[in-house]
Amino acid sequence: MKTKKFLTAGLLLGGLLSFSACNSGPNRLSRNWDEYVNQKYSQDSWIHGALLQDILPVYPIVGFAMGIGDILAVNPYYFWTKDVQDRKGTSYTYEQPGNDKTVSGWGGEDHVEEMMEE
Repeated sequence: MKTKKFLTAGLLLGGLLSFSACNSGPNRLSRNWDEYVNQKYSQDSWIHGALLQDILPVYPIVGFAMGIGDILAVNPYYFWTKDVQDRKGTSYTYEQPGNDKTVSGWGGEDHVEEMMEE
């Protein structure tokens, strides 16, 4: 009985540690999904923004599943097979959605420049 509890505790601990083992990496699945959502949002903000992101949380649920896939499969592969050997990370290349309205950066660049000048 003691051995069974010890084994169960070890498996539980190992399973929990595996979720944090390779969170670093290119996050290809979740970034690809984010790029898809961004493209769809630029085409129709009501359906792909308000409806599928906020009212019916389809996009966040799929994004969460993609993040789990990144942590369990994609990131460990790229980290251990590509990035560790040369100590350079694998980056993800974004494509522009092809809309006239765009925003870049995180919105605080002017504030940072003002702080740097002071």
